Amino acid sequence: MEKVFQGRLFAPVALAAMMMILILSGLQAQTNRVDEIRKVRLNRQKVSVREVLDEIQQQVGVSFSYESSLLDGFPKVTFRANDETLEDCLGRLFVHLPIAYSMTGKIVVLKYKPRQVQVTVSGFVRDKRSAESLIGASVYEVNSRAGTASNNFGFFSLTLPAGKMKIQASYIGYGTQVYDLKELNRDTTLAIDLTPTASLQEVVVTGTSGSKQSVLSTQMGALEINRKTINEMPVMFGEADIIKTLQLTPGVMAGTEGTAGMYVRGGNVDENLFLIDGNPVYQINHIGGLFSAFNGEAISGIDFFKAGFPARYGGRLSSVADVHTREGNMREYHGSATIGLISGNLNLEGPIIKDRTSFNIALRRTWLDVLTAPAIGITNRIIKKDGSKVRGRYAFHDLNLKINHSFNDRSRLYLSVYNGNDVLKGGGSEFSTPDEEDYYKDDTDINLRWGNLMATAGWTYVFNNQLFGKVSGVFTRYHSKLKHLENKVSGDEESEDYYNTFNETSTQTGIMDVGLRTSFDYLPLASHHVRFGGDYLLHRFRPEYNRTASSETNVSDTTNIGKVLADDLFWAHEAGIFAEDDWCLSPAVKLNVGLRISLFNVQSKTYIDWEPRASLRWLIKNNFSFKASYAWMTQYVHLISNSFISLPTDAWMPVTSKLKPLESDQMSAGFYYALNKEYNFSLEGYYKRMNNLLEYRDGQSFAPSYVNWEKKMTTGKGRSYGAEFMVSKETGRLTGWIGYTLSWSDRKFPELNGGERYPARYDNRHKLNIVGVYKLSHKVELSAAWTYASGNHATLSLENYDQAAPPELDLPSDNNYDPGSHDYVTDWGNIDYYDIRNNYQLPAYHRLDLAIKIFRPKKSGRLGIWTVSIYNVYSRMNPFMIYKSERKVPDPDSSWGKSVPAFKQLGIIPVVPSISYTYKF
Repeated sequence: MEKVFQGRLFAPVALAAMMMILILSGLQAQTNRVDEIRKVRLNRQKVSVREVLDEIQQQVGVSFSYESSLLDGFPKVTFRANDETLEDCLGRLFVHLPIAYSMTGKIVVLKYKPRQVQVTVSGFVRDKRSAESLIGASVYEVNSRAGTASNNFGFFSLTLPAGKMKIQASYIGYGTQVYDLKELNRDTTLAIDLTPTASLQEVVVTGTSGSKQSVLSTQMGALEINRKTINEMPVMFGEADIIKTLQLTPGVMAGTEGTAGMYVRGGNVDENLFLIDGNPVYQINHIGGLFSAFNGEAISGIDFFKAGFPARYGGRLSSVADVHTREGNMREYHGSATIGLISGNLNLEGPIIKDRTSFNIALRRTWLDVLTAPAIGITNRIIKKDGSKVRGRYAFHDLNLKINHSFNDRSRLYLSVYNGNDVLKGGGSEFSTPDEEDYYKDDTDINLRWGNLMATAGWTYVFNNQLFGKVSGVFTRYHSKLKHLENKVSGDEESEDYYNTFNETSTQTGIMDVGLRTSFDYLPLASHHVRFGGDYLLHRFRPEYNRTASSETNVSDTTNIGKVLADDLFWAHEAGIFAEDDWCLSPAVKLNVGLRISLFNVQSKTYIDWEPRASLRWLIKNNFSFKASYAWMTQYVHLISNSFISLPTDAWMPVTSKLKPLESDQMSAGFYYALNKEYNFSLEGYYKRMNNLLEYRDGQSFAPSYVNWEKKMTTGKGRSYGAEFMVSKETGRLTGWIGYTLSWSDRKFPELNGGERYPARYDNRHKLNIVGVYKLSHKVELSAAWTYASGNHATLSLENYDQAAPPELDLPSDNNYDPGSHDYVTDWGNIDYYDIRNNYQLPAYHRLDLAIKIFRPKKSGRLGIWTVSIYNVYSRMNPFMIYKSERKVPDPDSSWGKSVPAFKQLGIIPVVPSISYTYKF
């Protein structure tokens, strides 16, 4: 009985004990979840770590246990939290401090961190559908907020303390991807594939952390423009155009109406460096500038810099436009075809070997020659009876080809080719008709051809998780040739009065480069991004080649004459090495400091220049920063032009032993603000000094081309300064930007304008751009762009005098110096008097462009797009040029009136409607 009783007594005691253990465990678990239930919300600036912990302790109800000296000596911190868990707050607070924590119930124990092992997470960010690299994608660790951006080949690297990590990757127009890495203790390769979200079915585009990049980065005076933005802009003839898009941004002046020129922060048109996959291109225009040489279908995006230039760029004073072409889809075949009013476009892409080799090819051609041929034919049928015939033809084409091959995850090879050519032919004939007895024929032909040929072969390799390298060989050539032919024939070959003359004039100019480029990205820590490398170019300049040939034949003799008037050829060597570091000194302060050393050798003369670069970012708040930058730039080549518009006959020339390199130093400072991940505001001020600028001496621009070109030029200085404001919206139904520029630009040449300063030709005091794109629905998109700019400057003769007759001319005494004598003025003309250079400002320029896109989805993911655009909606005849002419005024002594000198304005581009259709498959 006793044993039974003891057993019965033990059972309830054991049950009661188990119940108490369960209750205590539940209470302990409930206690352990305090930090998950209670959220932390605080905003403390420049306070001690101890003060932050005290406030967290009050809000969450925990107790911190640590040695009294543990928190001594740490700098004051600025810490913000908005409904975050205790664990997330402590992780961020201690990420840059040597403090570790552990939680037991409501007790949080703090102690010094053991020496931590650093691990590196690296890889590539690519489009999930096409496997194309995403340039500039944001990759960062959520808790520490240490981050980086993918480079031009999609590579990224983050070195962080070992342990638990949460890696987040994002890119504008793509969904955000988050990777939870549990207790990471070794280097890891991460392949990040982002899925596009900006499809037709989505009207509102979700913002990403990329919208704050302008606030967080050290770079200022920079823009990243993707293909989507370029294609949304309303432009002439519906042709998407990089240059026209850049002209809509602050600090970039368009120059002359309708042209693809760029005058950046007071610089000249030849002070802009254009790169296609790292290879310089020298001629960027078609049809005198109405179109640029960049085919929108071949481009993935562009990085544009006008201040704070990174050390990896050099060779120009004012801007860098680094254009990236599309790699091609590694997994599927796609394409598009566009038919416009005066041109067509075809783009094809796809895998050669799936997931291994891809191609992208884009071809654009105008059919102006096809459209004008019937009109010329009809005209010739009409004028043939009068013994006349006209000839004319213009056409251009652009071909872009990109091939990518991936050997493995570390090694990749690519080939990029661009070819663009223009041809312009004109002329006519005068000949005898059947009614005329004497046979004759006069032929005149003008043939102008120009174009670019470029090729880049590159290899990229991931040496380890922290080092990425690229080496490429480059070739580029620009060439133009102008030929003028005249042939006159009269009489029968068997007759005594037979006569045949032939005259030909040929002019050529061009530049050719062959070179090697290397660059490396080294990311030893999350706070450092080091870039270094070098490049070498062998230049061959042909500034002038002029040749004349003529022959004269009659029945008894033939004479042939040929002469080369000019055949200049220059060889030059250009080299450079660079290093720069994007260095995060603290969460608030980030610095980019670099140095470029450049060398140029020509005519046994060697120039060496040290080009320091520095940019500073001070993060005042999470969405508000101040930046400052300095950049010294050197330019060794320049464009010699006889006109105010870009012409194919303009010649690229090197510096010489007499003409020194062009130099500039630019200082910039500004504020950047991001509002609600939706709006970005920027305000920048700048001051730029330029030395050794080139200008024609007075009267030398009209000198014969075979006159030594160095003797035509004189050197001087320039300066420009101003402020630029921009607000942009990147998300929602309505996107776009408003930009305003207030600027001054002038020149000072000892041998020009009496040595006094004078305004630069494109010294446009005010410039305002308003650009908007509105997604009316998933099938209709509207866009508008309005531009206003103060007028350009021109040098006009505001006074003129009658030219005195030579002493040996026997004129009637009553006709000497008689300004009213028509014969006198006609025979001897008058003298124009110019007081100062650029003494007249043209009327202001303004223009409104509109466009509508209608999307028509098809089966199997195919798509049709109708684009209707109107360039210069209210047909403002903006001035192309001002010229001297005459106008009639009443004259009491004559019923015909009299002519007086007058200036007239010429506008060439009225309202231009256009329509195009694009089919994507």
